[in-house]
Amino acid sequence: MRITVRVPDDLGDTVKSTTENVSAYVTEALREKIARDRCREARQNILDGIRDHEGPGAEGGAEGQLHEERRESDWAR
Repeated sequence: MRITVRVPDDLGDTVKSTTENVSAYVTEALREKIARDRCREARQNILDGIRDHEGPGAEGGAEGQLHEERRESDWAR
């Protein structure tokens, strides 16, 4: 499928100088972004379920572990 997008000149120049196959590069980047978004959404759904089950203000346990994982995951980007 062909999709036309506009990106800032500096970003386009960087991509072109980084790879010979811009389509493959962008495809990989999009797949990674979609996977991160899905993981983030799944973690949020888990946290929401824990809050619904344990009530507001519940700390520690699985919720604390998920918050820590989220901080580490977000920092790694």
